[in-house]
Amino acid sequence: MKRQSIFYLIVTLFAIGLISCGGSDDNEEAESNLTTKPTGQTSPSDDEGPAVKTIEVDFLAAEAEIKRVFTEHADAVGEGQKALDKIMSYWLESNNEDVFTSWTFWAGAFEKNVGWDDIKNGWVGIFRLRSGKMTVDISSLSIDSKGKIATLRATYKWAVSGDLIAAMQKDEGEWKIRAIDYTNARFGKQIKELTKPGYKNPA
Repeated sequence: MKRQSIFYLIVTLFAIGLISCGGSDDNEEAESNLTTKPTGQTSPSDDEGPAVKTIEVDFLAAEAEIKRVFTEHADAVGEGQKALDKIMSYWLESNNEDVFTSWTFWAGAFEKNVGWDDIKNGWVGIFRLRSGKMTVDISSLSIDSKGKIATLRATYKWAVSGDLIAAMQKDEGEWKIRAIDYTNARFGKQIKELTKPGYKNPA
């Protein structure tokens, strides 16, 4: 009888041990199923360095828009004083010193109008002396790699004719004229052209 009790005790302890082991495996499997695995992109490790955001610029679309803005500005100049507000709508509305026009329209004398307000007043004065249709023929255009600033060279025909350099800037999604040097740098380098553009035409 004593041997039989010991046998039952050993069997019971063995069964309890098996149940305990089996429960542990089940818990591990359940925890494993609860672990969420990453999907899609993950942050790079320290060895890989910081993530680099790729900026995609449609340079052809930007070029077309810049040419449109600059050409329509010239058309508005051809309309004279009555189109003054239209002319200024193409300009970056800022009175910073990097917003300006340079020209020799006053009897060949060099003049620089700095800031949006001064540029507007400059056109008022010029229209007292000169009028007629203005045309521009853009010969080269450069856009920075971020698609935010651009420079261009062109020839123009108005009451006078010549070469020009202009700077453009994207402002709230729209390309605006930042500066025009109608003297083609004859009186010093007024506009700094892009040295390493992301896009250039002609290349």
